[in-house]
Amino acid sequence: MLIFTSRFIWLAGLILLLLTGCNTTYSSLDDLQKASGTFSVETIDCDTSFQKAYLVWVEQPLDHDNPAAGTFKQRVWLSHKSLSAPTVVITEGYSASRNYVSELAAMLGANQIIIEHRFFGESVPKGMPWEYLTVEQSARDHQAVIDLFNDLYKGKWITTGISKGGQMALIHRAFFPKSVDLTVTYVAPFNLEREDHRLPEFFDSVGSEADRSKILTFQKEVLKRRDDMILMLGELANSKGWTFKMGLDMAFELSVLEYPFSFWQWCVPVSEIPDTTVTSRELFDHLYRGIDFSYFSDQESANTGPFFYQAYHQLGYYGYNTHNLKPWLKVLTSDFVSSDILIPEGVENVEFIPETSVSILKRFRQADPPTIHIVGRNDPWSSTSPDVSDLKHSLKVVCPGGCHLTRINTLPDSLRQKVVDFMNSELGMN
Repeated sequence: MLIFTSRFIWLAGLILLLLTGCNTTYSSLDDLQKASGTFSVETIDCDTSFQKAYLVWVEQPLDHDNPAAGTFKQRVWLSHKSLSAPTVVITEGYSASRNYVSELAAMLGANQIIIEHRFFGESVPKGMPWEYLTVEQSARDHQAVIDLFNDLYKGKWITTGISKGGQMALIHRAFFPKSVDLTVTYVAPFNLEREDHRLPEFFDSVGSEADRSKILTFQKEVLKRRDDMILMLGELANSKGWTFKMGLDMAFELSVLEYPFSFWQWCVPVSEIPDTTVTSRELFDHLYRGIDFSYFSDQESANTGPFFYQAYHQLGYYGYNTHNLKPWLKVLTSDFVSSDILIPEGVENVEFIPETSVSILKRFRQADPPTIHIVGRNDPWSSTSPDVSDLKHSLKVVCPGGCHLTRINTLPDSLRQKVVDFMNSELGMN
């Protein structure tokens, strides 16, 4: 593949770029890009944490086993600190529309590479050939980008990601266990079923019984005032430019079913849940505070469609048990509501392959590469985080009361120190 045959020429050109300033125009790089046809580099504004920053477009094969299948351009953000510093690689699970400074890059004084996931954001091939949106191809994308830079940056290498991005970091490490020195996953799920039963069961035990009762009472009250809620949702949708092919009624009921997941995921205080005496506007505003209705809109489906394809093909997801709310539901009246209604239009008969997760987890466990797993106890995704208790080189840290916003710097001091000590030991930075 050209991306590898031109690798050393590309790296030589990039070294020249890194050794000069942020605001210089490099016509030689333009010439190099034309000659190789595998990448392009654009200088972008530098965060003060780094010396230089670039937007890099890497040409990736659709099928890493068959270059004849075609290529697509993958968006990569490079922030340069020094050639000897560690390098943090962020394996985004979705789009990566901007450059930013990650927690790990700041902690380690590292260079940083952000990789947008294939088929998301601007890293989208023509025609959306869904058969190439697999975890295997994604892991090889990540490794191809690492290969481009690992002769340039000679310090320690760390991969990381948040949520699905953390899942992608773990998957990459399962396929390429010796590629980097350490992997840090944040609030990363690892589902084992098409709709993993552990997720609905989580809501029967999270928080206190009083907390769970207050959430259920709120859901029931919202459904009882359906007419008011639908009217307000329609007004909001018009103001935001949202449309719902599924209809407002279904979008409304899905939002109510999703509310407990979103509530616990994003650390919404129980004290903010209104009681049944408040106005319909107050109920609606809190529901919107808990769940963004646009998640179910036609406009958002362009962004989330690839995710739902992956979820129902290889990664697994969750659905909703409705038994406590059935008397107040008019559209979603079955005992269990699947989220497969959010699979992109035009993609028919998506088959879930359960062997994917099983085989990846087996690979990961056999290799047992140094990995830190950061988990929030109240985050619904904690219910499907991998069990690594018997692995010698994995550290799993669960933040009491933590949600999907859990990070190293939000951990209690004792747990944070445990993470830092493990990290320093694995990276030889003691």
